[in-house]
Amino acid sequence: MGCNKHSALSKGAVALAAAFLASTAALAEPFAYITNQKGNSVSVIDTAKGVVVNTLALPPGSEPAGVAVSQDGATVVIANPGSKDVTIIDGHGPTIIGKVPVGTGGVGVALSTDGHTAFAADFYDRNIAVVDIKAQSVVRRIPVGNIPSGLVVSRDGHNLYVSNRDDDTVSEIDLKSFAVTRTVAVGKHPFGISLSADGTKLYSANVKSNDVSVVDLATFTLLKNVAVGDRPYTVGEAQHRLFVTNQYDASVSVIDANELKLIATVKVGEYPEGITTHPDGKHVYVANWMSNAVSVIDAAELKVVNTIPTGDGSRAFGEFIARGKP
Repeated sequence: MGCNKHSALSKGAVALAAAFLASTAALAEPFAYITNQKGNSVSVIDTAKGVVVNTLALPPGSEPAGVAVSQDGATVVIANPGSKDVTIIDGHGPTIIGKVPVGTGGVGVALSTDGHTAFAADFYDRNIAVVDIKAQSVVRRIPVGNIPSGLVVSRDGHNLYVSNRDDDTVSEIDLKSFAVTRTVAVGKHPFGISLSADGTKLYSANVKSNDVSVVDLATFTLLKNVAVGDRPYTVGEAQHRLFVTNQYDASVSVIDANELKLIATVKVGEYPEGITTHPDGKHVYVANWMSNAVSVIDAAELKVVNTIPTGDGSRAFGEFIARGKP
């Protein structure tokens, strides 16, 4: 009897513990990984607390800029144009677990939907390095256009998109054949790119023509160029609105995603660059390079609701918060 009672209590305790862990996991917020180029570090923000909870030091001369976080938050990849490599981070730590040389340097980086493969743009050799995360090695290279910059993977994981800055184009790459299948002309010097929430459109921030190009992915044709602020860098989306960082204006332009017209401008920190939407769909995070801080925008109210001090030269170019499984 005593043995059976003990067994029942143990099972009950295990069930209670499992329920507690499940509830805390459900409440857990994702981290934001902010690359600090001048400080050679990565600030880790607990988005629930709104503060930096960890700082990962990188070797001097790394100059981290680009960042990609897997959908489940388990893997983080940092692009280091200074040391011409990528750093791999275990998001459960977070701890640095490896470094892979990728070429002559670049800032664009993305992860496959399963988080097993990283794609790193090589500015000067006109290719994208394909990195096997587990093996920590480059397994192939994909030839692309001049100065490949921004990278984003399609929602279904079948395609990779790249902005070719000095060609004024965006290309689509089939991830089965690893070949460019379609290319479209956009504005002048496209840099940061992103996909619409429904995966039907691609947005390109064009730093030289001061506008955002909207591309229809079904036909791979340009739908419209929307004028924004001075030297737009990249694009995020929340609440059926596009948010565009304007480096020279210390602002974020807000575009109605349905009507494709400018509706507001939000002042943020100095020299805003990277931008990512929180998975709650209500907040947009902006890395401000010269302010050494992240601005948090309420996407409905269109106002900054928090400013989080980070490190020296915060860029965070890429998807720096896990958006969760679709």
